[in-house]
Amino acid sequence: MKKQTGFTMIELMITIALGLVVVAAALMMLFSGQKNVALQKSSASLQDDQNFGLAYIAKNVRQANLFTPSAEVKAGTRYAGIVFNAENLDSNLMLVSDFKTKYVTQASNASNMKVKGTTSATNNDQLVVQYRPAEAGYDCEGKVIGPTTYVVERYFVRTDTNGGRSADERAALACASSHYSGSLTAAQDLETGTNGIYGSGQILMQRVDLFKVRFLTQSGAGTASSPYTYRYMTAAEYKTAADAAVTTTPVGNTPRILAIQLGVIARAVDPTTESSVTTTQEFNLFGQTFVQKEGFPSRYIRTPIVQTIALRNALGDRS
Repeated sequence: MKKQTGFTMIELMITIALGLVVVAAALMMLFSGQKNVALQKSSASLQDDQNFGLAYIAKNVRQANLFTPSAEVKAGTRYAGIVFNAENLDSNLMLVSDFKTKYVTQASNASNMKVKGTTSATNNDQLVVQYRPAEAGYDCEGKVIGPTTYVVERYFVRTDTNGGRSADERAALACASSHYSGSLTAAQDLETGTNGIYGSGQILMQRVDLFKVRFLTQSGAGTASSPYTYRYMTAAEYKTAADAAVTTTPVGNTPRILAIQLGVIARAVDPTTESSVTTTQEFNLFGQTFVQKEGFPSRYIRTPIVQTIALRNALGDRS
């Protein structure tokens, strides 16, 4: 009778163990690959959202000072392309009582980021621009505008009213706009209540943790004794200088603005469990280091992006 052969119990157990090791390794590679794909997809989606959002904003901001009487963009100049105070608007416009504290270019509401080494949240900036379009078109809210109308657009961060997440997670960059005639001969309201630039506006970019603005400024007379000097000033620094100039007699002078830089730190759509994405990420923006403030929920992929916009309508000596 022929002897039968086969696996012993020990051999079978070793085979099963080796098989489980191979399966476990394959599953780990699969999960790791899926996680990497998800991270790359989130990063790509975030960059696409940022590039699209900032490109749309830049298109409108680039029109600042278009067809205004003076090429100088500065606080106190009538119809200037960036609004820092009521003196930049038509003198016949009637404004709300808190206009200069809420609806001009300045550091505004608290953000989801803080400057490294501090405990309190830093401020988002608010940018208010003004221009007169060359032809009929649409403003940042999609409202129809005409070539004889001055357009005022306010870019700011607010909470998106849609969505079920926390208010911090629903921070978004929005734009609200107003129009007024370019030849006012009598007092007129720049809209009232919650209309126009006083309203909640249209969301342009979601999941924004920080929105910062700074200006390339020019000082001096351009002579041998007073040559031009150039420096970047934050929205807060320029607003402080503008407010100080308005209180002097005669009214003081502020630097001329030649370009605007917009900086944004935004988040991906969904949080991640990837350990490399920490809750203390550091980002450099305009020479400062920002980190996520304490208590912000979950881990998110974040990316800073900066756009520099030369104000072609602010060059030369038009008057």
